[in-house]
Amino acid sequence: MSDESDTDFIPSVQFVRSFQRFVGEVFRLNGQLLNTADLLSKDLEVSTSRWQTIAVIRNEPLTVSAISRKLGLTRQSVQQTVNRLEKQGLVDFVDNPNHRTSPLVHLTEHGRDVMETLRDRQTRLTAHFTGGLDYTAEEIEQLTEQLRHLREHAASIDTKRFFDDKNNH
Repeated sequence: MSDESDTDFIPSVQFVRSFQRFVGEVFRLNGQLLNTADLLSKDLEVSTSRWQTIAVIRNEPLTVSAISRKLGLTRQSVQQTVNRLEKQGLVDFVDNPNHRTSPLVHLTEHGRDVMETLRDRQTRLTAHFTGGLDYTAEEIEQLTEQLRHLREHAASIDTKRFFDDKNNH
């Protein structure tokens, strides 16, 4: 296996095609999961982005910045989502003892009820979805670690340099 940090690595055509097929499948799976999540949460008036946000704070209140880091989204988009959740009565803001100007986003009782309903639905769906896959829990953990590694590697790459006119002759 090549060292991913090696900037001199030139992948073969077959490797590039295989990686592009892999990325395409990840995108399609993500799309399918998001569509399914939207169907599961539609009657609760909770979009997928709102669901992801309340899932992140289900165990502890966090700042908008902390939520954005966990979700890999911009702070501004998370702030918009949190504002919508507040209007729905699913979250509120509480004082942050560690930072006076950055309140914590906290699930309300109604937010906890919605989150519980979503978790119940997700658990039932997971049973149906994974029933025919023939994966063990250990294999799912291995896939998870491989995807985490790819995500972290992708996050470490300065993609701006690929679009800098000085570097593209």
